[in-house]
Amino acid sequence: MLPGSAPGNAARRALSRRAAGLCALLGFAACAHAAAPTAGPFIAADQAEQVAMGVRLAAVRAAAASALELPGRAVVPVDAQALVAAPAAGLVERVAAAPGDSVHRGQLLASLQSPDVARMQREWAAARVQRDLAQRQALRDRQLLGEGVIAAARAQASAAQERQADALLRERELALRLHGASPGLDGRMRLLAPIDGVVAQAQALPGQRVEAAMPLFRLVANGALALELDATPLQAAAVHAGAAVEVPEAGARGVLLALPPALSAGQSVVLRARLMHPGSLRAGALLRARVLLPVRPGWFSLPPTALTRIDGRESVLVSEPGGFRVVPVQVATRLADTVIVSGALRAGQQVAASGVAALKAATAGKP
Repeated sequence: MLPGSAPGNAARRALSRRAAGLCALLGFAACAHAAAPTAGPFIAADQAEQVAMGVRLAAVRAAAASALELPGRAVVPVDAQALVAAPAAGLVERVAAAPGDSVHRGQLLASLQSPDVARMQREWAAARVQRDLAQRQALRDRQLLGEGVIAAARAQASAAQERQADALLRERELALRLHGASPGLDGRMRLLAPIDGVVAQAQALPGQRVEAAMPLFRLVANGALALELDATPLQAAAVHAGAAVEVPEAGARGVLLALPPALSAGQSVVLRARLMHPGSLRAGALLRARVLLPVRPGWFSLPPTALTRIDGRESVLVSEPGGFRVVPVQVATRLADTVIVSGALRAGQQVAASGVAALKAATAGKP
């Protein structure tokens, strides 16, 4: 044996043992990594079991733009209407506007004769006389106070009476203005248009006697239209305020307003939309409108039957070799024939769309 050969053999043997240990360690780690399951419970079911359970698969698709088609009608918004009523009982003297007429703010609609208005005009005239007397008395007392003839208290009392008379006169003037009358003693009321728009209804006729607060005219603002759409509670839950609304046949476009908190008498939800572009729509028209639904990246569309609840969470069963993986999802929108979800999914994956209950039951029965 050559000198130094024994130590060399020992070194080689030690190196071999280290290499074998490293290979064993690496082999164990690789095996452990291969055996580590992916996240989420797994439901084992071979092809024969899936056929026996009636399992049918459906593809996961990236959510595309969609819309709800709802029946409805075109209406005039409340804030775009004005009702003109008789301020007091009287006799219609003249009618200056008919249904369909365009009017501007302040334009005469009708004039009426009223004994109540004549009484108010007389009261205004009396209040003006009292105010003038009070003004002259207060002016004279201020002069006498300056000359030292009267006490200050007398001048202050006359000044107070002047202010009271002036307030009463302003009250009478306001009452006449609210009744569409002028101070002259003629008993005439003038009904004026409060907004620019179109006369939708006119119920006044010359010679007709009317009572106080009786509606005589209804005006609508030019071009102001809204939509009232009938939706089921499920459909209403799929939309939100601010969603775009369109009526393609009429070229109308608008936005959805706040959702109502309660159902209508027909157990439906009446959605209201404001039209910015009414197109060719007219008030009272029956129509079908489209409410556009929002779509975001990472949203997917599935059949509604693919959803199930597992451990209290909405989930889907994603097909994998030998069974299905439970993947929790968040529901964004529910429609009649599809559901929009977000979660750890990919477009093109297959999910169980039927036989889901059988798969859950079979899993629950396994030890």
